[in-house]
Amino acid sequence: MSEIKAFAEQLKKKIEDAEVVGIISHKSPDGDNLGSLEAMWGCLNGMGKKVIYVSNDDVPADFAFLPSTKERVDISTIKEPLRLLIALDSSDAHRFGSKGEALFEKAAYTVNIDHHMSNDAYADLNCVLPKATSTGEVLFQVFEAMDIELTPAMATGLYTAISTDTGSFQYDSVTGDTHRMIAALYDAGCDHNIVVRSVYQSMSKGKLALHARVLSDLKFMADGKVSLAICRLEDMERTGAPKDATEGIVEKARNIDGVEMAIFLKEKAEEVKLSFRSKSYLDCTEFASVFGGGGHIRAAGASQGDSLENVLAKVEALVREKIENRDR
Repeated sequence: MSEIKAFAEQLKKKIEDAEVVGIISHKSPDGDNLGSLEAMWGCLNGMGKKVIYVSNDDVPADFAFLPSTKERVDISTIKEPLRLLIALDSSDAHRFGSKGEALFEKAAYTVNIDHHMSNDAYADLNCVLPKATSTGEVLFQVFEAMDIELTPAMATGLYTAISTDTGSFQYDSVTGDTHRMIAALYDAGCDHNIVVRSVYQSMSKGKLALHARVLSDLKFMADGKVSLAICRLEDMERTGAPKDATEGIVEKARNIDGVEMAIFLKEKAEEVKLSFRSKSYLDCTEFASVFGGGGHIRAAGASQGDSLENVLAKVEALVREKIENRDR
């Protein structure tokens, strides 16, 4: 029996035995996270279960079109431990935030569905496929093994997950199987038009102003092989952009001719968020791991509870060590 089939059988039994099922997102939810949760929410509803969709952070405006995002329940209102709690697209329990992690630890039985290579199998039941493009791709296979029929809304959720986490199918992890899954999602009635309009064609004026401000001050290192973008708190304040408006900046910095890797630093009140994106030969996880993070070869991230100045100095030293000194 395949790994997916064995997992699917156990998961289906756990869901069938439960009256109430919780699903939880990670902090700073993205398209793969929210799209996968949309599909799981639809699956559980279709199986006649009461679903508690745990909300532990705001939903970016780009993904508000997903119907399940309107069903999210603030984590502070959940007083009793959940009998079954399913996490999607979270490499570790810390990504739920302190309240989310505590809720996860108190749950009677937990499930973890993910694709990050740094995932440490933190749940009672785990399905982690590091070679998959996205959690959406993993979940597609799980549903297939469970003999779950996709509704148009579920298909749209999975399309959102796979499309966004592959950079619109640009990354090396994309295979023929990925496109065959997408074909199946079209056949199931996914609304790719709403995904395109909402995610790729609806940039707010505040977000545009922020991107213009940050990208106008790009720095380059390693003979132009590395671009460095920095978003300071004052940039957010002056443009009036929402906190999720930085999405896409690092990809724009990577897409410059001659740049192999883009590094993006986002200053927050108590930490600095780091994002790494590469094109062909630099491994982003090698850089992110220095800061306690992880992800994928072409896309990785981390966070540091330090000042922007200190993190910037560490990043510049790392680029000199791993790229500039190596190329000499």
